[in-house]
Amino acid sequence: MNFHAGQSWTYRAPKGFEASRLLIGAIATFDHDRSIVCCAAVHAPRRHADGHLEMVTIPFLPMTDAAFSASVVAFDGEAELPESFAESLEAWSSDPRGVTAFTVPFEGFLDQMIAQQMAELAGRSAA
Repeated sequence: MNFHAGQSWTYRAPKGFEASRLLIGAIATFDHDRSIVCCAAVHAPRRHADGHLEMVTIPFLPMTDAAFSASVVAFDGEAELPESFAESLEAWSSDPRGVTAFTVPFEGFLDQMIAQQMAELAGRSAA
């Protein structure tokens, strides 16, 4: 797939959140074979402690190109990014600890993505 800043993509969103999209804001390229797709998720679900769901915007979500490719289903046109994307991108790119990115796909819930990432990292460090 050919990814560019400004694109909107559908992904395997949970039932009831089919309008949710991943919006590409920037693509950071390292060497010639490694890229990080910096995106935002709009109309994504967030589950509260009492179980109810609400739609939220995740203003900044960095993923490896492989994780982004595994997340998206179809190109859905062009879209405007959330206002806080640029500020989040700047903070991420100037982080003295270095840039980090998810290596697991996004399926709607940020907390589940974080748990998957932690499980993957634990599996790698245990090997």
